[in-house]
Amino acid sequence: MSVNRKAYLDARHRIEVRREPIPAPGRDEALVAIKANGICGSDIHFYHEGRLGNFVVTRPYAPGHEASGEVVGLGEGVVGLSPGDRVVIEPGIPCGRCRRCRSGRYNLCPEVVFLSAPPIDGTFCDYLSIRADMLHKMPDSMSFEMGALAEPTAVAVHAVNRGAVRNGETAAILGCGPIGLLTLQAFRAAGGARAVCVDGIASRRIKAAELGADMTLEPGPACEVLRDTADVVFETAGSSAATAAAFAFAQPGGRVVQVGWPEKNGVDLDVAGVSRKGIGLYRRQPLRQRLPRRDRVARRRARARRRLDHTSLSLRPGGGGVSVCPGPSGGSDQSDGVELKR
Repeated sequence: MSVNRKAYLDARHRIEVRREPIPAPGRDEALVAIKANGICGSDIHFYHEGRLGNFVVTRPYAPGHEASGEVVGLGEGVVGLSPGDRVVIEPGIPCGRCRRCRSGRYNLCPEVVFLSAPPIDGTFCDYLSIRADMLHKMPDSMSFEMGALAEPTAVAVHAVNRGAVRNGETAAILGCGPIGLLTLQAFRAAGGARAVCVDGIASRRIKAAELGADMTLEPGPACEVLRDTADVVFETAGSSAATAAAFAFAQPGGRVVQVGWPEKNGVDLDVAGVSRKGIGLYRRQPLRQRLPRRDRVARRRARARRRLDHTSLSLRPGGGGVSVCPGPSGGSDQSDGVELKR
């Protein structure tokens, strides 16, 4: 292909596919031919609402950050990669120089550039030039579609690690979209014993049960049985109501991990109750050194991957895959299980 097709989203909720020159990789960069993209819940927020948290679409930009592809070019100074390598893209690009980066906590770099966070362009394109150390080689047995799931699976693995899951513990997972389902599997892989999943959509509760949830519940009065029962609660729905409920479901001394991004920045919270119960609150921070570990998880979870519902669509004008995804209602899971392929 002699041109780079790139899908731009504008502030009027329109997607336009433009044809541009293929970028040339600079020093320490690699040129990647994108083979598959996941559509994140954040992409859907930006498409339907034009914003997510403090990020606002003010001018056209390219969404997408859950991507895999093939290295087709190398800039000066790149080592460890060769044309033809199949890779997963780590979308958060740190400066590499600040105190946090130098201490190994590069996910907290104040200068991090995150692909697809407006106005930064993402991976909804044919070719992307990116710093080579943000690329992770895929196992030969891994498909590009599975590679596109590496980033959301890394989110789930990171959330479970943040929750310090121990053998035999009980979890409540609020939200059964792809991130919730991946968190369920990561929780099991970490030694978690009992998992209760909550979602308002029946098909998602069925899928959670198929993937090993011990109990599934619909939000509302039925969830009263969860009060003070969970060692760790994962909020993966991106819902303010779910965030507030999470602290009621955690047992005294338990932990709450905020994985989703609520539809509003402020959440009503019983601070006195949280303090009395001694609950620890953890935010699923941007990723750090989780994508290589995703390779090992993927080898054990290939069958579960095939059981996650997904739809494959082509990159095309008129909204493409994003336009077929439902708009978020009171929050959104981080991923909608839709892939854009070349």
